[in-house]
Order: sequence, then structure tokens, then C-alpha cells
Amino acid sequence: MSAHTPAHLSPAQAAQVADVSRWTIMRAIKSSDLQAFRDNKNQWRIKADDLNAWLAAHPAQCAHTVQEESDAHPMHTPAHPAPIAEETLELVRVKAELEAERTLRATIEADRDHWRELAQKLAEPRPRKWWFWQK
Repeated sequence: MSAHTPAHLSPAQAAQVADVSRWTIMRAIKSSDLQAFRDNKNQWRIKADDLNAWLAAHPAQCAHTVQEESDAHPMHTPAHPAPIAEETLELVRVKAELEAERTLRATIEADRDHWRELAQKLAEPRPRKWWFWQK
């Protein structure tokens, strides 16, 4: 810990100092591995000496951040795969645009067929009845 660390830390501050998550600190408090107390605002406070003692007793808690050179893989392996190539993004965009156009075309063709059907019904010759009283 640095020299300017306050005497009493919040769980978030302790997590930052210990380089672990706040939930790790809270689990340690709940399991009584890390001594803490509540202040007059009912917030958890951790003494710097208690945090140092917990870190000394639990070195595995922050082992994920420290890696020995002998354990390190000689070649750098990225944590995330290579970013998607711009051509692949363009291909995905064009495929989505094509699918939207196909959907629009199907909708327009259905509308066209409906109007064609109505026009054919109107174009059919109907026998006219001149006298409405005759059947």
C-alpha cells in the first residue's frame, strides 16, 4: 500500500488498493476473513493494518494480477480474437440490406397481386338489369 492510504478504507477503496474486485472484499468480510466494522453511517470500513494482514494471509486472492515470468507464455496471446475485418462487416451489412430488400419486394408483390385481383373483378362484364323489379 502507498504512504497516502487513509487509515480506514471503504470496501471499494480496499479493493482498488488490493487490486481485487469489491465483491472479493465483501466475501472476505462476510466470511470474517477480513476484519471490518460499520461506521456511524452504517458503511463498512476496513483498517489498513487489517487489509495488509488479509493480503499477507491470502496471497491467492490477488494472484490473478501477478504472473511470474517463468509461468508466462513466451508468445503474446491476445485475450480477444482479432477484430473483424472491414470486408466482413461490409458483407454482413450488405446481406442485411439484401434481406430487407427481399422482404420489401415480397410485400410489394403481394400488394400488386391484390390490386390486380380487384381490377379484374371490376373489368368483368356484369349483366345489367334495367328493371330493378325483374329478376
